[in-house]
Amino acid sequence: MPEKPQHAKAGPSAIDSLSRCVRFAYSDSFEDAANEGTLMHKAFETGDLSGLDDEQKACVSTARSYVESLKYEGGAVAADWEDFAEIGLELQGLTYGTSDRLLINRKRKLAHVIDFKATRLDSAHSNQLETYGAGAVEKYPWLERVVTHVVAPRLGRPERKEYDAKKLLSDVRKFITDLYARIADPATAPTECEDLCGKCGNAATCPALGKTVVTVARGMGLPLPEVFAPDAIVSLRDRAIAQVLAGAMINWGEQVKKNNSAFVDASGEDIPGFRRAKRSTGLRVPKDGTADAAALLFKAFGMDINAVLSCCSLTVGDVVSAVSLSQGVTEGNAKDMVREALADVAVEGSCAFLSKEKRVTDAVMLGGLLLK
Repeated sequence: MPEKPQHAKAGPSAIDSLSRCVRFAYSDSFEDAANEGTLMHKAFETGDLSGLDDEQKACVSTARSYVESLKYEGGAVAADWEDFAEIGLELQGLTYGTSDRLLINRKRKLAHVIDFKATRLDSAHSNQLETYGAGAVEKYPWLERVVTHVVAPRLGRPERKEYDAKKLLSDVRKFITDLYARIADPATAPTECEDLCGKCGNAATCPALGKTVVTVARGMGLPLPEVFAPDAIVSLRDRAIAQVLAGAMINWGEQVKKNNSAFVDASGEDIPGFRRAKRSTGLRVPKDGTADAAALLFKAFGMDINAVLSCCSLTVGDVVSAVSLSQGVTEGNAKDMVREALADVAVEGSCAFLSKEKRVTDAVMLGGLLLK
């Protein structure tokens, strides 16, 4: 894989988000939330399903089977295709990224660009796939057709689009050039986007999100602040509206509190009605000091290793990484080994959440609720 060009400004996935809001930036809390997706992408790339649960295995297997089926469309055979996993694609001077899967057929002058998504939440990915497709055309200029595929088994049927290769390359290069100009222009305002605002690090200072929260809270039929407590929302209609708004409002509120605390610390000024307070979050021993802490406890109180361990909790993810390193196996295999070794004591966690019944935007859902 070629090295990432120094002049590349944004990757294809970032371009997808920036095309909808030029001021979007992932918040720190979401950058660390991709462990499952990373593991499933590795499995999609390699076919090694170890370390995945049954539902995850089914998702990856469905996606891989779909890719294989593309090789037999229109009477083609598998031998006609060059199959690349995790291939670097570049648009010179504009962007560089890694496509999950690329199928090339020289006889038919055709490329299939496939992006695997482990997400449970619907979103837009057309610009990302078009950028990868244009990168394929720039890499293989003899291509005449490009077909892009978003394969997200948890959301249903794959999304497929077909393009004229030369037109795609020209259109995408112009689109990205224009996008960079909009980003560079300080007068370009942010845009409220339902699937971006809830995970944007700029939410606290964003006029688009702040205006949306205030307007919607007042105008969409939610109880006003005097009855804003969750247990005061009683009708099914209001519960549905509140559920739609919750993601953006929670993120906005957390960002406001964080930003206000930083302001008070930096300026020394008080926000009317509030005072800066600090409280202990409890005495703790950093992970890298655990061994030293055990030695000190033995010296001070005679606590043996079993007594110390009974006061500790085990981070399974760290154990998996340690086993992977010590045993020389992949993290997927290490996870299976750890799962088996801890079968009698480990507890499988899970979470429950509300998911939309239909793949519609928040605006469409709110509009339907307000007509009832």
